[in-house]
Amino acid sequence: MPASLLILAGCHHQDPVDTTLNWYHQYEGGIIAQQRAPAPGLNGPYPKVGLTPTAAPPLPSPALRQSITSNLITARNLSLRTEAQNGTLTPVIPPPPVQAAATGQTTDAKPSVAGFAQPASQGTTGQTAQPKIPDGSMGAVLDAADSQSPASPAPPPKSQTAPASKADEPEVALPIFIGDKAGVAGASPQTLPEIPAAPPPPPSFPGFDVPSDARLLDKVRPDYDLSAQDGVIIHFLPGSDQLSPGQDSALSKLAGSRGGATLFLHCSGEAVSMSAPDQGQAVELGLLRGKTLSDALKKLGVPERAMRLSGSAFGAGARVSKSG
Repeated sequence: MPASLLILAGCHHQDPVDTTLNWYHQYEGGIIAQQRAPAPGLNGPYPKVGLTPTAAPPLPSPALRQSITSNLITARNLSLRTEAQNGTLTPVIPPPPVQAAATGQTTDAKPSVAGFAQPASQGTTGQTAQPKIPDGSMGAVLDAADSQSPASPAPPPKSQTAPASKADEPEVALPIFIGDKAGVAGASPQTLPEIPAAPPPPPSFPGFDVPSDARLLDKVRPDYDLSAQDGVIIHFLPGSDQLSPGQDSALSKLAGSRGGATLFLHCSGEAVSMSAPDQGQAVELGLLRGKTLSDALKKLGVPERAMRLSGSAFGAGARVSKSG
């Protein structure tokens, strides 16, 4: 019998402490005496190891990851310097002043940590001076209610005569408006200055030579190339230099139909703004995408000398063409 009890106790997976606690909980009764709900999936089948993924997910190249890390470090340093220059966003609020009681007795008020006064010590009359809450802290309605209103005059005694009718009451006269007369529309108090046809001459300073092109107009800047590039579109993962799934057939057709022509790889980096730093990062991403694309084409038999790579800031993915 003792051996069988020990075996049953070992199969129960509970030590004497847990057994004692269970007995005590059953003695107490209620919710604590009930058993806990089983864990989700306790009686479900075990997962199959063969269903776990064996291939690594497509990750960006080490060069792009290093570029993203450098950009994050730069953004962090900029935020730290901006915060140090602008100061903290939380204003320093001074504590409210401690006001004495209305009786004028001397009290020892002790300010607390939060800035409010603690109850003062009792005076000679045994009354405790309470600190007054500053105006504006309880809202306009409560402050108006707490403030003492001036004494209203006593109502006049009611006369014994009958009340006057509405016809006997005098009319309330409207106030007379006295203001400036309206001026004549379109009248101008002064003459507007004439706008010169040409810009003013550049200032001259003694000892400095004015450049010869100071009076010339600014050069016409070229517009952005908004024309769409021709060629086969190759898609990439957003913000990454890894090819999107399903691009193998397009790459195989490019490598098979090339013949002896040169392939021009126009890759872009998805610029999000017109600033120079954002465009520089987008061009860098476009060049990294071109490197990934060229490596994929080299595995399909396209020689490196037969590819021309270019990177741009605006656009998505890449286009491969034979016409340049």
